[in-house]
Amino acid sequence: MRITVLVGSPRKGGNTEMLADALIAGVRAAGGDATKYSLRGKKIGPCVNCDFCHTHDRCAIQDDMAEVYDLMLQTDVLVLASPVYFFTMSAQLKALLDRFYNPVRERFPIRATAVLGVCADEPPETFAPMLATFAAIEAYLHWTRLGEVTVPGMEKKGGLAGHAALDAAAALGAKLAAYAG
Repeated sequence: MRITVLVGSPRKGGNTEMLADALIAGVRAAGGDATKYSLRGKKIGPCVNCDFCHTHDRCAIQDDMAEVYDLMLQTDVLVLASPVYFFTMSAQLKALLDRFYNPVRERFPIRATAVLGVCADEPPETFAPMLATFAAIEAYLHWTRLGEVTVPGMEKKGGLAGHAALDAAAALGAKLAAYAG
Protein backbone atom coordinates (compact mmCIF):
# COMPACT_ATOMS: atom_id res chain seq x y z
CA MET A 1 0.00 0.00 0.00
CA ARG A 2 1.15 3.50 -0.74
CA ILE A 3 1.36 6.49 1.59
CA THR A 4 1.33 9.92 -0.03
CA VAL A 5 2.33 13.07 1.82
CA LEU A 6 0.93 16.28 0.31
CA VAL A 7 3.11 19.17 1.46
CA GLY A 8 1.14 22.39 1.19
CA SER A 9 3.92 24.79 2.17
CA PRO A 10 5.42 27.07 -0.47
CA ARG A 11 8.59 27.36 1.65
CA LYS A 12 11.41 25.04 0.61
CA GLY A 13 13.04 23.37 3.60
CA GLY A 14 10.57 24.96 5.99
CA ASN A 15 9.12 23.50 9.15
CA THR A 16 6.20 21.78 7.41
CA GLU A 17 8.57 20.04 5.01
CA MET A 18 10.85 19.05 7.91
CA LEU A 19 7.87 17.46 9.66
CA ALA A 20 6.86 15.66 6.45
CA ASP A 21 10.40 14.38 5.90
CA ALA A 22 10.51 13.03 9.47
CA LEU A 23 7.21 11.22 8.92
CA ILE A 24 8.48 9.73 5.66
CA ALA A 25 11.68 8.59 7.39
CA GLY A 26 9.50 6.85 9.99
CA VAL A 27 7.46 5.16 7.27
CA ARG A 28 10.57 3.90 5.49
CA ALA A 29 12.30 2.81 8.71
CA ALA A 30 9.24 0.66 9.40
CA GLY A 31 9.44 -0.89 5.92
CA GLY A 32 6.70 1.17 4.30
CA ASP A 33 6.52 3.10 1.05
CA ALA A 34 5.89 6.85 1.05
CA THR A 35 5.85 9.51 -1.64
CA LYS A 36 6.21 13.22 -0.94
CA TYR A 37 4.34 15.55 -3.27
CA SER A 38 5.21 19.17 -2.67
CA LEU A 39 2.81 21.80 -3.95
CA ARG A 40 5.63 24.34 -4.07
CA GLY A 41 5.95 25.53 -7.65
CA LYS A 42 2.97 23.51 -8.88
CA LYS A 43 0.24 25.15 -10.91
CA ILE A 44 -3.06 24.05 -9.38
CA GLY A 45 -5.93 26.43 -9.93
CA PRO A 46 -9.09 26.58 -7.87
CA CYS A 47 -12.20 24.66 -8.82
CA VAL A 48 -14.49 26.87 -10.90
CA ASN A 49 -17.57 24.66 -10.41
CA CYS A 50 -18.11 24.27 -14.15
CA ASP A 51 -19.19 20.62 -13.70
CA PHE A 52 -17.16 19.57 -16.75
CA CYS A 53 -15.76 16.70 -14.64
CA HIS A 54 -19.31 15.38 -14.14
CA THR A 55 -19.80 14.82 -17.87
CA HIS A 56 -16.22 14.00 -18.87
CA ASP A 57 -13.55 11.76 -17.40
CA ARG A 58 -11.28 14.70 -16.60
CA CYS A 59 -11.19 18.23 -15.27
CA ALA A 60 -11.61 21.17 -17.65
CA ILE A 61 -8.66 22.94 -16.02
CA GLN A 62 -5.42 21.71 -17.52
CA ASP A 63 -2.77 22.10 -14.86
CA ASP A 64 -0.70 20.02 -12.44
CA MET A 65 -3.82 18.62 -10.77
CA ALA A 66 -3.88 15.86 -13.39
CA GLU A 67 -0.75 14.34 -11.84
CA VAL A 68 -2.32 14.66 -8.38
CA TYR A 69 -5.38 12.71 -9.52
CA ASP A 70 -3.08 9.99 -10.89
CA LEU A 71 -1.18 9.88 -7.60
CA MET A 72 -4.38 9.73 -5.52
CA LEU A 73 -5.54 6.75 -7.57
CA GLN A 74 -2.49 4.92 -6.16
CA THR A 75 -2.77 6.19 -2.57
CA ASP A 76 -4.09 4.21 0.37
CA VAL A 77 -3.08 6.58 3.18
CA LEU A 78 -3.03 10.35 2.60
CA VAL A 79 -1.05 12.72 4.80
CA LEU A 80 -2.07 16.38 4.68
CA ALA A 81 0.82 18.64 5.72
CA SER A 82 0.32 22.38 5.93
CA PRO A 83 1.39 25.47 7.76
CA VAL A 84 -1.44 27.47 9.26
CA TYR A 85 -1.94 30.65 7.26
CA PHE A 86 -4.51 32.93 8.88
CA PHE A 87 -6.26 30.14 10.77
CA THR A 88 -6.44 27.51 8.06
CA MET A 89 -4.37 25.55 5.60
CA SER A 90 -2.23 27.12 2.89
CA ALA A 91 -4.00 28.38 -0.22
CA GLN A 92 -2.05 25.84 -2.26
CA LEU A 93 -3.46 22.90 -0.32
CA LYS A 94 -6.95 24.40 -0.21
CA ALA A 95 -7.01 24.75 -4.02
CA LEU A 96 -5.94 21.11 -4.37
CA LEU A 97 -8.57 19.83 -1.93
CA ASP A 98 -11.29 21.88 -3.61
CA ARG A 99 -10.45 20.03 -6.82
CA PHE A 100 -11.48 16.77 -5.10
CA TYR A 101 -14.97 17.92 -6.14
CA ASN A 102 -14.19 15.89 -9.28
CA PRO A 103 -16.03 12.52 -9.21
CA VAL A 104 -12.67 10.78 -9.75
CA ARG A 105 -12.39 11.00 -5.94
CA GLU A 106 -14.83 8.09 -5.75
CA ARG A 107 -12.13 5.86 -7.25
CA PHE A 108 -9.39 6.90 -4.81
CA PRO A 109 -8.42 3.85 -2.71
CA ILE A 110 -7.65 6.18 0.22
CA ARG A 111 -8.90 4.71 3.50
CA ALA A 112 -6.99 6.69 6.07
CA THR A 113 -5.29 10.02 6.69
CA ALA A 114 -2.90 11.80 8.98
CA VAL A 115 -2.29 15.50 9.50
CA LEU A 116 0.89 17.48 10.01
CA GLY A 117 0.75 21.16 10.87
CA VAL A 118 2.90 24.01 12.07
CA CYS A 119 2.07 27.59 12.93
CA ALA A 120 3.78 30.69 14.26
CA ASP A 121 1.17 31.39 16.93
CA GLU A 122 1.57 29.86 20.37
CA PRO A 123 -1.95 28.74 21.29
CA PRO A 124 -2.68 25.19 20.10
CA GLU A 125 -6.25 26.33 19.38
CA THR A 126 -4.86 28.08 16.30
CA PHE A 127 -5.02 24.69 14.56
CA ALA A 128 -8.74 24.18 15.28
CA PRO A 129 -10.17 25.66 12.03
CA MET A 130 -7.73 23.72 9.82
CA LEU A 131 -8.27 20.48 11.73
CA ALA A 132 -12.04 20.94 11.58
CA THR A 133 -11.90 21.43 7.81
CA PHE A 134 -9.79 18.29 7.40
CA ALA A 135 -12.18 16.37 9.67
CA ALA A 136 -15.18 17.45 7.58
CA ILE A 137 -13.45 16.30 4.37
CA GLU A 138 -12.46 13.00 5.99
CA ALA A 139 -16.02 12.39 7.20
CA TYR A 140 -17.49 13.20 3.80
CA LEU A 141 -15.07 10.87 1.99
CA HIS A 142 -15.24 8.15 4.69
CA TRP A 143 -11.56 8.37 5.54
CA THR A 144 -10.26 7.58 9.02
CA ARG A 145 -7.67 9.85 10.62
CA LEU A 146 -4.89 7.76 12.16
CA GLY A 147 -3.06 10.60 13.87
CA GLU A 148 -1.76 14.12 13.76
CA VAL A 149 1.26 16.12 14.79
CA THR A 150 0.76 19.85 15.22
CA VAL A 151 3.44 22.25 16.41
CA PRO A 152 2.65 25.81 17.51
CA GLY A 153 5.25 28.55 17.94
CA MET A 154 7.26 27.80 14.80
CA GLU A 155 7.70 31.21 13.21
CA LYS A 156 11.30 30.90 12.04
CA LYS A 157 12.26 28.70 9.09
CA GLY A 158 14.16 25.71 10.46
CA GLY A 159 12.92 26.33 13.99
CA LEU A 160 11.76 22.73 14.15
CA ALA A 161 15.34 21.38 14.04
CA GLY A 162 15.92 19.16 17.06
CA HIS A 163 12.30 19.51 18.23
CA ALA A 164 10.51 16.49 19.78
CA ALA A 165 7.80 16.88 17.12
CA LEU A 166 10.17 15.34 14.58
CA ASP A 167 10.27 12.16 16.68
CA ALA A 168 6.47 12.27 16.99
CA ALA A 169 6.18 12.57 13.20
CA ALA A 170 8.55 9.62 12.70
CA ALA A 171 6.50 7.56 15.16
CA LEU A 172 3.32 8.49 13.27
CA GLY A 173 5.06 7.42 10.06
CA ALA A 174 5.82 4.02 11.59
CA LYS A 175 2.15 3.73 12.64
CA LEU A 176 1.04 4.53 9.08
CA ALA A 177 3.45 1.97 7.67
CA ALA A 178 2.04 -0.70 10.00
CA TYR A 179 -1.50 0.23 8.96
CA ALA A 180 -0.65 0.22 5.29
CA GLY A 181 1.38 -2.97 5.56
